[in-house]
Amino acid sequence: MRIGIVGAGAVGGFLAGHLARAGTEVALLARGPHLAALRERGLTVESQGQRWTVRVLASDRAGDLGEMDAVVVTAKAPALPAIAAAIAPMLGPDTPVICAMNGIPWWYDHGRAGAAADRTIARLDPDGAIWRGIGPQRAIGCVVDCPAQVVEPGLVRHVAPRPGALTLGEPEGGTSERMTRLAAAIEASGVKAPMVDDIRAALWSKLFVNISRSPLGVLTGATERELAADPGTLSVTLAIMREAQAVARAHGIEVAIDVDRQSDPQNRSEHRSSMLQDWDLGRPMEIDGIVRVVQDFARAADVPTPTLDVVATLLEAKARGAGTYEG
Repeated sequence: MRIGIVGAGAVGGFLAGHLARAGTEVALLARGPHLAALRERGLTVESQGQRWTVRVLASDRAGDLGEMDAVVVTAKAPALPAIAAAIAPMLGPDTPVICAMNGIPWWYDHGRAGAAADRTIARLDPDGAIWRGIGPQRAIGCVVDCPAQVVEPGLVRHVAPRPGALTLGEPEGGTSERMTRLAAAIEASGVKAPMVDDIRAALWSKLFVNISRSPLGVLTGATERELAADPGTLSVTLAIMREAQAVARAHGIEVAIDVDRQSDPQNRSEHRSSMLQDWDLGRPMEIDGIVRVVQDFARAADVPTPTLDVVATLLEAKARGAGTYEG
């Protein structure tokens, strides 16, 4: 199986390193210093006390990589419109595309029971470039649980004691041959790849964490464990989680919150959230896909989100001041 990975950063590098070590043919669409390091030294991964280096095909041109059996996009949501056009040479007639990123995905309404229309979400894909460029029929849903960071170009460090996981699900529910093949390849590499019938419930469950901790991480500079250890930030975290839970419920998704687990610092790592890492590097943050789109959902269902609204305003102001948000 040939698997293309678009965005060879923390999650992309983590997955590529595992797949390549297991013998899967992997090709990376990368750029800049990271691409130069991949070509010169290979890709090095540190995970669960192990360190290894693999050589993988890498280029900043999709045409150099060729057609893939599956494409996993691990770049951040703001880059998706450009990626949708760039990856065309990697897509065969039936190549699925897995967008392994945080937040509400652009394909969310595709095949959704009760949706008013099979359409893109204006906040995430305002001119439909992703919907047209990739095509919703290619989408396989994915929830990422791989806390990792790029230590330096070509070196990715996994910072959690448990194996990483990519939870997969078809937008219309059920299983499929294409998803089963992909899950088998990922599992063979040592990364977990559970398949679920309701990928949207899994997306919201992860979103509760992202929407509550990621903005606070940017505003405070705190790690996930530090946010849980401080009573004040913990209180704000739980309030936002409950507001997001109410929004999900209003849209037909029921997901429980384990308050005791979320409140225990020992269940959290010293991980700097993906959004905080983007802030550290001066990159655009996933504010629309993680925060603003949930506010849109809340307004549509007349669900109040007072805590989220305050935090979102502060986060947006900070990002605008740094020139990293144009929403």
